[in-house]
Amino acid sequence: MAGTAVVLALAVALTLSLSPATRAAAPWLVYGLFAIIGLTVVLFAALVVEVDATEIRVKFGIGFVGKTMAIADVVRCELMRTRIWWGWGLHWTPSGWLYNVGGRDAVRVVLAHERPIIIGSDEAVRLKAAIDARIAARQR
Repeated sequence: MAGTAVVLALAVALTLSLSPATRAAAPWLVYGLFAIIGLTVVLFAALVVEVDATEIRVKFGIGFVGKTMAIADVVRCELMRTRIWWGWGLHWTPSGWLYNVGGRDAVRVVLAHERPIIIGSDEAVRLKAAIDARIAARQR
């Protein structure tokens, strides 16, 4: 939420710094700026992680952006702290693809046939335990 507040403050400052002539010549500029911010908030405001017997599902916001991994493809998972400069969102890091909306606690899921996935969570210990339980059940 702090990131959203900063972006909104910058957008307001940018809007207020536009000259009246610029606002009159391109009124869509302000609407477009706030529409992009609004769409980004809707798509990336929250991160939902679901673990069941067969899959791990990671979904941002309303669910258009996400990732599904089969438990059968999971080699292992480990707790980690993300680097502060990795930030938030969805992007590549040196340790794998990062899915995160805040904080630095995460679970790194190592997959058999894909690059690792890093899932940010304020309940990383519980998330790791849930994934480990599914891996153990698969191996029985």
